[in-house]
Parts: sequence; C-alpha cells; structure tokens
Amino acid sequence: MKAFRNRIAPMVAAAMALAPLAAGAGTVTMSVTYYTIAETDQDMDHVAHGIFTNEVQSRLGPDGLPVLNTAAYGCLSGCFTNTPLPADVTASGEITWWSPSLNKGGSGGVSDVVQTGTAVITLPFNNPNFYPPNGTGPNDVSGFQAAVFSTTLSVPSAESITFNVGSDDAAFVYLDGSVVCQLGGVHGDSPGSCTSGTLTAGSHTLKVFYSDLEQAGAGLTFGITTAGISGAPAPTTPTTPVPPSILLTVAGLACIGLFFGYRGLRRPHRNA
Repeated sequence: MKAFRNRIAPMVAAAMALAPLAAGAGTVTMSVTYYTIAETDQDMDHVAHGIFTNEVQSRLGPDGLPVLNTAAYGCLSGCFTNTPLPADVTASGEITWWSPSLNKGGSGGVSDVVQTGTAVITLPFNNPNFYPPNGTGPNDVSGFQAAVFSTTLSVPSAESITFNVGSDDAAFVYLDGSVVCQLGGVHGDSPGSCTSGTLTAGSHTLKVFYSDLEQAGAGLTFGITTAGISGAPAPTTPTTPVPPSILLTVAGLACIGLFFGYRGLRRPHRNA
C-alpha cells in the first residue's frame, strides 16, 4: 500500500499539469490584471490627441512595459513627436500606466496607479464601457481604467495571425515581446485589424496593454480572427481557473489515497 500511496503525488501533479490543455482548439483565454490610474496623474487628460501607430518602440522594455518611441530613448527614425508627450516614464522610457511600483505621476512623485483585481477572460473581448474598478464602473470621473492581458498562444503550423483591435484610448499588442498593433494617443473607439509576421509552430506569448487617458468614454475590443489558434495563461498564473473535470480527478485521487492510508493505519501489526 505504501508503494501505491507514493504514486498519488505524481498522479495529482500530472493532473494539475493538464489544466492549461483544457482550452480547446480555437479557444483563447487570457489573464487580466486591472489597474486604476488616479484623476490627478500628470498624464491623464494631458497627452496628445489622435491615433498614433508609432508611439511605442518595437520591443518591450527591461521591466516588461511599452517604451516611448522618442529620440530621448533611442529612437533614430520615425520617432513619436506629438505633444504633449507621456511624462509617466522611467529613465529607460518605459510607460508606467501599468505599474504601481514604477509610476511617479502623482503629486510629489508618488505613484498614481493601483492594482485593483485580476480575472481570466475568453476572446473575443468586448467592453465598450471599460471603467474602473475592473471594467465594471459607470464612468471615468473618479479614475481611469488600465489593464494588461496576457496568454500563451499555441500555433499549430507556421503562419501569421490576424488580430482585430479597437480602443478608447490607447492599446498596444505584443507577440513574443514585439509590438504588432498600436493604437496610441487619445481618441474615440477605433476598430481595425493588424497581422503579425510569420510565426513558427509552437508557443508564443501575447500581451495587450490598454489604458483610458481622458474623459469621457473608454472601451476595448480585442480578438483573433485566424482559425485554429488556441491559448491559455501560463500554468503559474494564479488566476487561471482549474476546470471542474480536473478538480474532480484530483479530489478522487486524494480520496483513494486517504482511504488506503486509513486502512493501513487500522490494520494490526503482527509480531515476528
């Protein structure tokens, strides 16, 4: 019985490892981290108006955030020059609308960004009233909604992926850390599409950075139109829900282990 009980832990671990596979072909789930940016932040109601496709650089910065695409942060051509420029940036130019620890947009250089919650959503995502807290509020009178969506895509064969994205205001989409869609600036809802380069078959990280920047109006739509693409947040993501079938399997294995363990304890030991 001891040998049987020793097999329980590996079986439970294997069952948990199968949880990310619950998303079927063509289903993409994403983890979401929600933030509220204070009305008093120096960038809110104070950045350039328009739809800009060159506001951020091609790669995420060292802290995993979009980098402002200006000459001050290494841009050599096609730089973003529309003013007022975002001021909530680090020394390396990373925009801090999605970082409570790095943001210094408040009075006296304090952070104006607060993380308010997490969730898991299934694409396509559509929230035409994306207000705090966590996309459920009535307006942006008392704060501006920001959010980061993350997942790992499973691409069945070498191909490009087409996304549809629309936002009020800014939205930036990254595949494997490289930007593929940009809707920078303050603007009304602006639906459109963009297509990645050819990807290899296998796993690819996907991130979407969204922020409302000015009253009034806030919204985000996002989806993948390429057929056959599936995706789920990484197994270590705390907010990834475990499917009921997996939970039942784990519970059943645990009960079996407890049953045989209890029987073993009750069995009288024979003296040699």
